[in-house]
Amino acid sequence: MVSLARTLKEVRACEICAGDLPLGPRPVVIAQSSARILVIGQAPGTKVHVSGIPWDDPLGDRLRDWMQVSKNIF
Repeated sequence: MVSLARTLKEVRACEICAGDLPLGPRPVVIAQSSARILVIGQAPGTKVHVSGIPWDDPLGDRLRDWMQVSKNIF
């Protein structure tokens, strides 16, 4: 069985689509085995690309509001 840490390391190092992305590849992912839910997004915006923090934009604010979860917990 592959560990979560190894999988995350491989995802973060992925450059398969490097030639097709204007800002270059930067998979933005945070995961913990203790998490109760998994939220996956596609094509994060420039702010998330720069910060490296998932859902670090107005869309993330809206998602957290819908889920009634604070930014610290999320």
